[in-house]
Amino acid sequence: MTIHHQGLKIIVLTGMYFVTAWGVSILGLPNNFSLPINPAAGVALGGCICCGIRLWPGVFLGALAFNAWFMNYVAPASDLPFFTMMLTSSGMALAAVAQVLVGTFLFNRFISSLNPLNRAKDVLIFIFLVAAVGCAVSAPVSLGILSWGGHLPWDKFIQEGFTWWLGDVMGVLLVTPLFFVFRQPLSFRWTLARRLEAGILLFLFYITSQVVFGEWLQYSHYPLVYLLAPCLVWAAYRFGHPGTVIVILMVSSTAVWGTMAGRGPFTLGSLEESFALLQSYLLVLTIMTLILSAAATEAENAQTQSARFGRVLDESSNEIYLFDAETLKFIQVNRGAQENLGYSLEELKSLTPLDLKPDFARKDLEAILKPLRNGTDDLVTIQTRHQRKDGTLYPVEVRLQLSHAEVWPVFVAIVQDITEKKKTEEELSLHRHNLVELVMQRTADLESTHLQLLHAEKLSATGKMAASMAHEFNNPIYGIRNVLEKIMRRVQMEDNNKRFIQLAIQECDRVAMLIRKVLDFHSPSTDEKEWIDVHESIDDMILMIQKRFSVRDIHLTKEYAADMPNIEAVPDQFKQVVLNILQNAEEAIPGGGGRVTITTSAGNGMAQIQIKDTGTGISSQVMKNIFDPFFTTKPSVKGTGLGLSVAFGIIKKHRGEIRVDSQPGRGATFTICLPVKRETPATLPG
Repeated sequence: MTIHHQGLKIIVLTGMYFVTAWGVSILGLPNNFSLPINPAAGVALGGCICCGIRLWPGVFLGALAFNAWFMNYVAPASDLPFFTMMLTSSGMALAAVAQVLVGTFLFNRFISSLNPLNRAKDVLIFIFLVAAVGCAVSAPVSLGILSWGGHLPWDKFIQEGFTWWLGDVMGVLLVTPLFFVFRQPLSFRWTLARRLEAGILLFLFYITSQVVFGEWLQYSHYPLVYLLAPCLVWAAYRFGHPGTVIVILMVSSTAVWGTMAGRGPFTLGSLEESFALLQSYLLVLTIMTLILSAAATEAENAQTQSARFGRVLDESSNEIYLFDAETLKFIQVNRGAQENLGYSLEELKSLTPLDLKPDFARKDLEAILKPLRNGTDDLVTIQTRHQRKDGTLYPVEVRLQLSHAEVWPVFVAIVQDITEKKKTEEELSLHRHNLVELVMQRTADLESTHLQLLHAEKLSATGKMAASMAHEFNNPIYGIRNVLEKIMRRVQMEDNNKRFIQLAIQECDRVAMLIRKVLDFHSPSTDEKEWIDVHESIDDMILMIQKRFSVRDIHLTKEYAADMPNIEAVPDQFKQVVLNILQNAEEAIPGGGGRVTITTSAGNGMAQIQIKDTGTGISSQVMKNIFDPFFTTKPSVKGTGLGLSVAFGIIKKHRGEIRVDSQPGRGATFTICLPVKRETPATLPG
């Protein structure tokens, strides 16, 4: 598909080149094939610049066809051998290709934009380098081939060469811009008003062209050609490049038409002299009009960019000021500054930066501006405060620059309201301070936790040692009991003495049972659930703590439910929960004594154990953290902060619930709820 399109473009360029060259030759037939414009040169260069240098075969084929036709037309085949004619035509066609290659190279090398008509600099390069220098290839080579072939006298080489070169230059300047124009979309819309304006311009052109080159007035020697200037200026300023190029082409066509007919200010004694004068006029007219159009486009683009930039600056949330470098009075202030300060533009133009900065004196401001005036710094940044019209102050960051772009140097100040930034910095500073305190707090907590862990390890070691000692005490106790029983059987004693021996045996049994409970409690847990008697498990733990209750005058009341069912639990873990809560109750009751009440009940498939004390109670702040690991209100030597945390974990593991109800000074009530029924595995589908 790409090769097909490329071939089609080559064919189109071949046809365009041949038609334009043939048409000009036919028009110049009455004048010995002499015309001041060669549009085929413009077609060739425009096609290769805009569509790619690979179209050069189209230039070669078009030039070859035209040259063969022209030479056959001037000298019939009977007078000129076919081989000679084709060789000469091919040489001239290669010269046309070489001219196009040179022109395209110069364009691509020195002009960066796709349309050189947008900038005056590119227009000058296009005129004096691409057109003038690039067109200096075909004329000398082609005329040299004709002279060597005996078709042109050598004494006319320079004169004909200059005419050929100037005709190619005019063709490039008049036709090649058409390719630039119609390759680029229009920058304006064809509204009804613009169509009407274009019609008026065409009517004015028709009138002036008839006056200058028509038969209406016969003032050939008057400079009436300047009457066409308003049309060119109008087209350049109102219709951009399309209007300019088209009107230049129309003026050139009209001038050639009138001069060939012997009318207009360029009609002289001979047609060659007339065409020479016409070429000079058209060359100057084309150059000036193209430069004028480019200048108008640049001015319009600059104005558009300036307006766009001005709108951006005016709508900027930052405050932007321009103030005179000598008087320091504001010259221009954007809308953002006006709205923030509360001043109108007229009010601000009577003020200076010192009127907005209550913290600055003139010498302070001059000290800041001095590096900019001396050129040692390009930018100065300060933080200060601005004062609004209502007297309120707000922090700002000011960036100052000195601009020499104006006739008189001015300072440019871009001011940013940093109220939110300052607020954020203060908040960050506060957070940083709080973070430091939090780190210190956490460090202290970690140190405390470390001490509690050490204490917990001590307690663990003490528990293991107590279990070991209990095991060691077990044998002597049984030995003493056996001795006492033998004494009872073998020795005759009074009743009082027997009663003492029996009491001693009972105490040995009680000590043995206590040792067995300690061993059971401290033995490694199997994590296997068993059906246990709730009341018996609670009594086991009461047995272990009863002595401490008695010493501290704490009365224990048991309100057991008569129909309390067994529950499925890990025995030692359930006992540990009860013991931890009883120990907390004992420690919460002050030295004057108190009461602990244990109540059990069952209902709705749940067993409920409630342990209530008359201690000091728990505050709401402590209540939030009561089940957190290592949280304790006791000295480190008396508690680890793990008791209630462990109890909470055990109850949750048993799919139960533990609640606390307490108020300072009114004691605390711990309620344990555990499921009664055994869980049955879910029935598998299928």
